[in-house]
Amino acid sequence: MAMSRTVRRWWGVRLAGAVVVALAAPLPHAGAALAAPLPHAGAAVAGTALGDGDVLVARTAQDYTYRTYQRRWSVVAVQPAATADWDLTLRDAGGVTLATSWLGVGRTDFVVVDSTAGHRPFGGYTASVSAYAPGPYWVQQRTDTTTLTLPPVTHSGTTGAADPDLAFSSLVDHEVVTVADLHLTAGESFWANTTTAASSLLLAESDPADPATFVQSRATVAARQHTQVLDGCTLYTAQRTGWHALVQIGDRPPSTHVPTQGTGYALHRVDPARPLSCPQREFPGPTP
Repeated sequence: MAMSRTVRRWWGVRLAGAVVVALAAPLPHAGAALAAPLPHAGAAVAGTALGDGDVLVARTAQDYTYRTYQRRWSVVAVQPAATADWDLTLRDAGGVTLATSWLGVGRTDFVVVDSTAGHRPFGGYTASVSAYAPGPYWVQQRTDTTTLTLPPVTHSGTTGAADPDLAFSSLVDHEVVTVADLHLTAGESFWANTTTAASSLLLAESDPADPATFVQSRATVAARQHTQVLDGCTLYTAQRTGWHALVQIGDRPPSTHVPTQGTGYALHRVDPARPLSCPQREFPGPTP
């Protein structure tokens, strides 16, 4: 067991350098269950229904059930408290294990599922949460309901946060995880505005000819994504044409602020005239 945990820890990367944003109003699914009393640690209890966007809190090993119902990517994630370590296993309706995510203390584990056309069919799933180091944890399941579109490049550099060439990914503080669908062609690239983005903003893609890629753990997504740090930013490059998932996590317990706060990344297509220059490297300020 000790050796396997050492292998698991290899995937851990610290989150740093993201932009903190304040949002004018709370988003839906604000996670009222955050205030619920925590049960005492013990044996696993019967499956608990996990609605889309709900944030539930517990400290016992539990099974959480949900269904996919849209031709989009979805994700389920567990966030331990700072001193706890909980692992996540996703099974299909027949009880077959599809993927397991097992990072370290205080780290977000997630499993992402590709239900876009030609990939996994709609169906029921069970997310099993098991303890390695006990303590509270939060669990959330999300299905993307919107599409993230990268605007075309209309000018060199950016003028600031309101620049029309920018798109954004964000995670509010009362959420564990977000997922957005993004259509990319093979070889297409885009920038995120920090050098550490790849550890908390992950790009998942699957191969229609390989069903084993339709469900992936955090470690698998991190190993397969193609990123590099250039010019003060992170450059993401798609390896296949199709719908991708952009998953954002925070590696921190959810919390509620008034006004709502969160962490965001500014995204920008690669400018063909300046392919090695990050147009938003000075974000939120202007970049020539």
